[in-house]
Amino acid sequence: MLKLAAFLAFVVCSRAMIQCPHNACDAIDCAPMDDCNGRVNEKGGWCGCCDICLTQLAEGDNCMGTMLLGVPSTVECAGGLECNVHTMTCTKVGVQQAADTAANTPCLRKKEEIRKSQENGLPLIGVTEPQCDENGEYAPVQCEGSVCFCVDDMGTAIEGYKAGIGELANMNCQCARDLAAYMKTGLIGKLFFCDDNGNYKAGQGPAATTTQKPMMSGAQTGSGSGSLLAGVLSGTNVTMPSGACSKELLSAQGSNLLGTFVPECDADGKYIPRQCQGSECYCVRKDGTKIEGYSSPIAMKDHVTCQCARDKDMYATMGILGRIHTCRANGNYQQYQCLGSVCYCTDDTGTRLGDQSVSIGNINDLKC
Repeated sequence: MLKLAAFLAFVVCSRAMIQCPHNACDAIDCAPMDDCNGRVNEKGGWCGCCDICLTQLAEGDNCMGTMLLGVPSTVECAGGLECNVHTMTCTKVGVQQAADTAANTPCLRKKEEIRKSQENGLPLIGVTEPQCDENGEYAPVQCEGSVCFCVDDMGTAIEGYKAGIGELANMNCQCARDLAAYMKTGLIGKLFFCDDNGNYKAGQGPAATTTQKPMMSGAQTGSGSGSLLAGVLSGTNVTMPSGACSKELLSAQGSNLLGTFVPECDADGKYIPRQCQGSECYCVRKDGTKIEGYSSPIAMKDHVTCQCARDKDMYATMGILGRIHTCRANGNYQQYQCLGSVCYCTDDTGTRLGDQSVSIGNINDLKC
């Protein structure tokens, strides 16, 4: 890329340095353009003395000749085409711009990081190159080793949906991704019935909004999960998800005992990563069992996600190597994460922020 930039700068400077004397055209006899099979460029010759004939290049033709140093070019890309400065071939107008835009997507940036690390000879044990869709975004299904799982549009794993790689051909994760996107809106009322592999259950689909599971997590509404659940049930006639969390939540709803634990559940009836009881919040697996080593005061509840603790625990059980999860004491993601030997800044969900990165040996130089 630096060589290309230097070359283009040299072209511009060389053309700028060419000086034509005031009488440069006096002794020049211009050739007729009667036999031109391309486009006649009026006064396009040396020092603007003569017309020249420009041969039209087709898509894919080499267009290096359009950048001759100080010499009027006799070729040009045909209408609707432009010279791609990266490949030096004629491509459709806008193709390179679209490619440059796509290269800025998180999925393609991740692929590029892995490629550069491998070119530098750095070992990336257990690191799998992500799958990107035609727009450069993360494909809904990603695989590591023999396990395939669903991810959102930022590449973050959606808890509870996975299958063996042998089932990849029948796995699209559309239901899991639609559910994840809906949960981010903070809305309630829709029901999503997803299979374990993230597909819509047979007979269901994106248009079947009356068959989608309601959100039950009070963390997303600012109210207790019990009161939210009651509000949903009083407004619609729905069948509750059969997850362990939803069953415990229903049981707590029917109990009048002081201090009864009221869990917070996701739309599938499973436990969200952060649970609170008494004066403490802590991190749990999707079955509700506690992940040791992470806790925070209940006053910090709205700032705790426990997503890092959940992801780290999940990767440990899957036996996947190469992915480092750096968590805070409350279970949130630290301000930085590392992939192989490359570290970069992240938000509380582990999503990369900006383009800055450093080698793991220079982690103290990373300013997040």
